[in-house]
Amino acid sequence: MRLRVPGGQLPDGALRALSAVSVACADGDVHLTSRGNLQIRGIELDECGGVPSALSEAVTATGLLPSASHERVRNIVASPLTGLCGGLADVRPLVRELDAGLCADPALADLPGRFLFGIDDGRGDIAAMRCDLTAILRDPAVSTIVIGDLRGPTVPLAQVPATLIRLARHFAGIRDSVWHVRQLPRAGAEIGGRDPAPRPPACTMPYGTLGGAVSVLVPLGILTPGMVAALPDRGVVVTPWRGLVLPAESNPVALREAGFETAAESSWQRVTACTGAPGCSLAEGDTRALARRLVAGNTIDSRIHVVGCERACGAPHSPHRLAFARSTP
Repeated sequence: MRLRVPGGQLPDGALRALSAVSVACADGDVHLTSRGNLQIRGIELDECGGVPSALSEAVTATGLLPSASHERVRNIVASPLTGLCGGLADVRPLVRELDAGLCADPALADLPGRFLFGIDDGRGDIAAMRCDLTAILRDPAVSTIVIGDLRGPTVPLAQVPATLIRLARHFAGIRDSVWHVRQLPRAGAEIGGRDPAPRPPACTMPYGTLGGAVSVLVPLGILTPGMVAALPDRGVVVTPWRGLVLPAESNPVALREAGFETAAESSWQRVTACTGAPGCSLAEGDTRALARRLVAGNTIDSRIHVVGCERACGAPHSPHRLAFARSTP
């Protein structure tokens, strides 16, 4: 079960409540995705092959399912440190307004589930993700909209949510069967894209104590119950890099003891893995075990994605090499 977290902004207490649901009904962990969303896995289906109603009710009670009709399309990423540390402006209000507008528009329920909105507060982290529609702040009051890979309109900050909604509605009306803006015949020029937008350099998420927040990496994106217990109930932000941003008063030492990484040079920044065996029936080996062995060896000098089969699910968009887990230890 995948749960969208627009802009990574978790409702108070939601992560702890979801962890309890996973312990009771799934594999016990909460999994972070590369879009800053949450998953629970290993759910035992009911006798009809569906998700048990008790599980759906428990997840709904966490506050993470505000819209039954639009849940699959609430895909919004935003600079996770916005309003806390750096950036040209706090874009969290824009995320909330965009999410509300998205859920209120019946036509947008037909957007593909992989369509991705992005709001970058000027630091370049979200701009590098190549979303379908991205608002990139140029100064505290103005944003440029990028349509796929093409430059779109420049609008006042207050107009960003309405502009993104308008462009998404246009895409939904003409997309036929394509999933992404750049897959349109004219790569997004149909909905207002013009010249190619400049590609920003890749932005590395900082970790540790950052002044207004504490940033932690979650190895393999797996939050165990013990890790969740070490987190505060309020002010938790999920990042698109399988990490969390926490309130400034969080204790880095206690977080490391619970299993989080706070060191900027950690090898876990360069190692990811697909689900692997036994969670995936197609996987030939335990990808997580191999990933942990690679990190323990402390010899990783480039990005590695560990996979259990040739599909290489979850591979990063940045340059990387693959390591195959061929047999279960």
